Amino acid sequence: MKEKDETLSFKNLTCWEYKEDKYSLYMFSIQLKSQDDLLKIHEELRDYIAIYFQSQILEKDIERWNIYQFFFIQEKVDDNTKQKIEQDKFSTRKIIHDDKQKELLDEDIEKLINQELFDFEIENRETKKDSIDSFLKKDHSSVLSLIDEIGTSKLDESLEQILTSLENE
Repeated sequence: MKEKDETLSFKNLTCWEYKEDKYSLYMFSIQLKSQDDLLKIHEELRDYIAIYFQSQILEKDIERWNIYQFFFIQEKVDDNTKQKIEQDKFSTRKIIHDDKQKELLDEDIEKLINQELFDFEIENRETKKDSIDSFLKKDHSSVLSLIDEIGTSKLDESLEQILTSLENE
């Protein structure tokens, strides 16, 4: 980026590119010492990326919508500050990794970015395969008794009565 914009003044700023077949994802990382440093530059950096990189350099919408800012902070950042910055959805998604204790090597940053964005595990979730009858018996016995009272042949006609009964539970 410094080749295209000589006024770029963010020390330790790196732009990472992850190439897909027809587009790229861009991740900006910056290393800072403290929360105070983060508070001083986060809006300026966000705006710079939005105005210069996102709107003037990128041509594909999918690339404009997939930009990430990673802040690697040596010290601990308080939860309120972290939440305020990470919840700011203007221009980019922001991710803070704090309490790093030291400046990170490029390999460490690359590994953390990959873990955050690309290396995720999908776990099978156990689902109950109980019948609707056993579910109703366990948690909604009044609905089941109402169905028994009405009878299954008139169930469709009596749906409103069942719903009204559920509202009162």
